[in-house]
Amino acid sequence: MTASGMTSLPALAACAACAALAACATERVEYRRRPDFGMPEDAAGEFIAADGTRVVWVDEHGNPVGKGGGDSAAGDAPKGPRPPGDELFEPRKVADDGTVTVRCLLPEHVVANTMTCFRNEEWKVIWDQLLAPESKATYERKDGGGYAAFEAWCVKNRKPAMELLNRMRFNAMGSDVTMRQMGPGQFRATVSPRLWDQFSLRVIEIEQADGWLKLRSIRANP
Repeated sequence: MTASGMTSLPALAACAACAALAACATERVEYRRRPDFGMPEDAAGEFIAADGTRVVWVDEHGNPVGKGGGDSAAGDAPKGPRPPGDELFEPRKVADDGTVTVRCLLPEHVVANTMTCFRNEEWKVIWDQLLAPESKATYERKDGGGYAAFEAWCVKNRKPAMELLNRMRFNAMGSDVTMRQMGPGQFRATVSPRLWDQFSLRVIEIEQADGWLKLRSIRANP
């Protein structure tokens, strides 16, 4: 996809998955077409989903891709490395002591994690884990206001931000939301202009940083 290309959010996030059983009857393997954006070139070729399913990224020919991927056919048992300790990948984890950890592998994870944090008013989680380094640095400049200014914006814009995130999360299968690649590892999701009168915030920008996708901004106009 070129930088000027535009398509619907789910088509960019992931293609339809087909499930298969590995040689071991207790392991379920799911092969998914790797997204055309939002993943580093050296990303792992597979991960363990929250339900224990081993998810393997494949190309358009069904061949495993990504770090550790090989030339085996999609029907073969995947040979790529698993996460350390066969760790289950979960976009959001809450420890027994209440500590929240968020990680975003796909744009849909950024939208979902940000929405949950806004709903729970977890501004520090966004600041520490979701906010892109460049955006955080803008607040930390001498006249940026620091964390206090960031939290004040979140509190003031909580309702419109949640309305935008909700539309992007649950209505992405139609034509209401589009995603445009702005540059290497940078993406912009925008509500359709025909709906702009319904939203005061209309744009979410996402970028790749520190090996994960991060929230760059939420604002009114592209």
